[in-house]
Amino acid sequence: MPKPKNPNKSGTPAVESTQLHTAEAAFQRLQPELDAIPLAGLEVPRLDLQAAAVQAIGVAEALSAPQLRQRIAAIAATGALDAALLGGLEGVAWATWFARYKFLLTSATHSGAALPAPLVERAYETRARMLKTLEYHLDGDAEAVAQLAHLRAGSGHLDLANDLSGAAEMYRKHREAIQDDKRNFRGEDEQEAAALAAQLLRLLGATATPEQTLWKGYQARAAKLLFRHYDEAVRVGRFLFYYDDPEGRFPNLYTATRSTPTSPRTEKKPDASPVKPEAAPVDPPVGIA
Repeated sequence: MPKPKNPNKSGTPAVESTQLHTAEAAFQRLQPELDAIPLAGLEVPRLDLQAAAVQAIGVAEALSAPQLRQRIAAIAATGALDAALLGGLEGVAWATWFARYKFLLTSATHSGAALPAPLVERAYETRARMLKTLEYHLDGDAEAVAQLAHLRAGSGHLDLANDLSGAAEMYRKHREAIQDDKRNFRGEDEQEAAALAAQLLRLLGATATPEQTLWKGYQARAAKLLFRHYDEAVRVGRFLFYYDDPEGRFPNLYTATRSTPTSPRTEKKPDASPVKPEAAPVDPPVGIA
């Protein structure tokens, strides 16, 4: 099975028919386990789930190399490794990719409700100011840099809402490092961002279809399993390659999915007329994203 390709330029999912079949079959096998995971308090992580799936499949393939199998089996025999988590990583990754694919596919044909232009404009301005503050003060924090790159890379009003929630969370986490900024930091931005995100999500979610809601839930459940399986693979991978760039070979998923666009995303402001949320475009299946 060929390794999944990177997302295309539009960021939409694209798969070869054989790979789509593999992803769907993996999801169907995992579906009973996903259905058993409670949705209460569960959220889709703020990272590119398709890129995370690609990374996880690559790691699963690397650890399945013949020269490593005997060593991994010996570690598992001591009880220091959960072999089931490691063995199930590739299937969970394919299922996660499929859940995201289906969510985007259902969203592509759904326009949603109109959003007031002043609300969207205020949201973009708040987001831009907060990201400038965070980027200036956290450029030495690798995990924060990866999270900020993801916030920068999104598009559309759903991403805008998620970006604001993510920025508010980072303000809470890094307040001591940013609160003395005299140029862009505003103490009220944390609550403002959270409130704007909630308002955007209410308006967007008011017209969500049952199918969108279903696949959003499956995304969150699959992501929970993906992190659990991937973390076990990272643990054993870093042990096996302790003297050979362990963190570079086996990065956490936030670092691995860090977006590196050729140019920063333009901060677009809406027209004076009401703005409708953009549906996620979906290309014809040609190669997994």
